[in-house]
Amino acid sequence: MQKKILVALSSLMLITALAVVVLGAYTRLADAGLGCPDWPTCYGHLWIPDSHEEIALANQRFEDTPVETDKTWPEQLHRLFASSLGLFILIFFAFVLAAERRQRVLSALNSVSVLLTALVLSTVARIFIGASFELFVGIVLLAYFLNLIRVWKQHRDASLLFLLSSALAGLVILQGLFGMWTVTLKLWPQVVTGHLLGGFVTLSVIVLIWTLLVMPWFAIRLPAKGRVKTLLIAAFVMVFIQVALGGWTTSNYAALACPDFPMCQNQWLPHADFVEGFNVLQHVGPNYLGGQMDNDARIAIHLSHRVGAIFTMLLVGGLIFSLLRTHSGSSADLPTRRYALLLLATLCIQVALGISNVVFALPLSVAVAHNAVGAALLALTFLGLCRHKLV
Repeated sequence: MQKKILVALSSLMLITALAVVVLGAYTRLADAGLGCPDWPTCYGHLWIPDSHEEIALANQRFEDTPVETDKTWPEQLHRLFASSLGLFILIFFAFVLAAERRQRVLSALNSVSVLLTALVLSTVARIFIGASFELFVGIVLLAYFLNLIRVWKQHRDASLLFLLSSALAGLVILQGLFGMWTVTLKLWPQVVTGHLLGGFVTLSVIVLIWTLLVMPWFAIRLPAKGRVKTLLIAAFVMVFIQVALGGWTTSNYAALACPDFPMCQNQWLPHADFVEGFNVLQHVGPNYLGGQMDNDARIAIHLSHRVGAIFTMLLVGGLIFSLLRTHSGSSADLPTRRYALLLLATLCIQVALGISNVVFALPLSVAVAHNAVGAALLALTFLGLCRHKLV
């Protein structure tokens, strides 16, 4: 009965996480990130202002950001799905915790005590030395995740499901804070990129949990000798970097800085300002909607994303080739072959979508699909990294 509940909850988390990733991409790409200028409500409403009276009152209260109904609903819908995902994750964590042995429960309680200690110390720092709220939150969450690492090292027999659900609970809280900062810091690129990365990582962990529960037999077979495992690590790291570059591209509105393909501005090496393009210390606001960088800086970002795509194709393609080459044809190797073919299909679709974004001038449907498939590629490489078996 307990296993059935966890399978149902993990399936619900997976479906909801996929919806959150797609809705988040749609919200960002439709320029609806500030469709609701306040948080967690929308113009003071649990849903959105929809009557003439409510819209008129909202426009009076938020004079700088009048209501645009085509932007309010995707933003608030994304928030509702994200909040639902957070609730499902915390319920899942509670069920996993209830199923664990006493020692693991004590470890979890110890994690909570570390969290509370960090909270007290951070509060003292905030009161007496004026530490920022962001630093305050960072100290608390860092203490939580460091303690999870300590628990894993001390209790090697601890359930992987327990550790993953604990990490997921911390991640979803962090994602909620990033969602708040996205609005309160007016689409600051650092926050928007971090929010996108956090969403993709959250989805990847949920995919791993789901496979552990639904497909316990699944394992990618790697040779004990050779470089396939190194290639798998390199592919995951490169995909993660490429996702970060993609987030930086979209948050700085640089997706169309190079409107032609394969060249950029009709040149192979156009003038680009990489220093300004990757200046992560830029000031906040007052409103980053539409971006504040000049065109040379945006070209630098776009070019970096294209170069990252080449390295991603090479590393993931090399991994796929290595997995297929080492496949012996036995039934035990069948999951590995299917994994490699799924990875190949995902990579090809992602490359096609990336080129289509440029050639067809960033159609909304194509751009949203590009984000969703990017999340799938990261989840697949993460899954392979965590569920491989040396033979």
